[in-house]
Amino acid sequence: SLRVVSGTFIENVFTKPVNVLKEDRRVDVRVFLNSQGSSSGPLKVTIELRDGNQVLATTTDELPAVGAPQYDFRLTNLRSIQLWDLDRPKLYQVHVRMQSASGLLDEYQTTIGFREAVFREDGFFLNGRHLKLRGLNRHQTYPYVGQAMPARVQRRDALTLKNELKCNVVRTSHYPQSPHFLNACDEIGLLVFEEIPGWQHIGDQQWKDLSVHYVDAMIRRDWNHPSIILWGVRVNESRDDHDFYKRTNELARALDDS
Repeated sequence: SLRVVSGTFIENVFTKPVNVLKEDRRVDVRVFLNSQGSSSGPLKVTIELRDGNQVLATTTDELPAVGAPQYDFRLTNLRSIQLWDLDRPKLYQVHVRMQSASGLLDEYQTTIGFREAVFREDGFFLNGRHLKLRGLNRHQTYPYVGQAMPARVQRRDALTLKNELKCNVVRTSHYPQSPHFLNACDEIGLLVFEEIPGWQHIGDQQWKDLSVHYVDAMIRRDWNHPSIILWGVRVNESRDDHDFYKRTNELARALDDS
């Protein structure tokens, strides 16, 4: 696909539901802008939380001539929200519009779910309920075609894991996988442990720097998926490397502290 944008456009949006089990639940929205030149004037950003065609909450703010790479917003007064859970994976949409005096410059839409995923010493808890995780690894390299499978086949694997194999979690061994597969996990209520690429090897400093970049790219691409409950920032079956894995962990927590 090819995306045609203006000189200033919305590069990414991170949506983080907060306090989802309480009455004061909210969504923190961080909008990342990319500007290839100076803006002709102030910009207006409007953010809506939608349930289909219904707008549940909205906020609008004017930005100065673009100078900062990111701006933070907050959607509040969210009282009639349904939680995302394994048996009722309710999804909502966050729609972001950016306008100048001359009209609409760009818009961006992403899907979110309201859920609390917590690991404690006594186990994993989803929305305050203890849940025993039962899962399998999933590769997406197919015979004869490798990873060149269409969306319908990527999605079918999610259905097979949940409905036929009775899993409630899947590990993407050992690389970030198709957005079509992750979208299906969001839609059917299948939890995901997503991993950076790698297998049984840690290379030199240049290799490590590239691997840290993979952590950044994976999380920025997939941070709005409610199905993802773990970022896998260690190379599969690799030896200990304290300084390297300190970097990958710190980056993951800086990008997504949820």
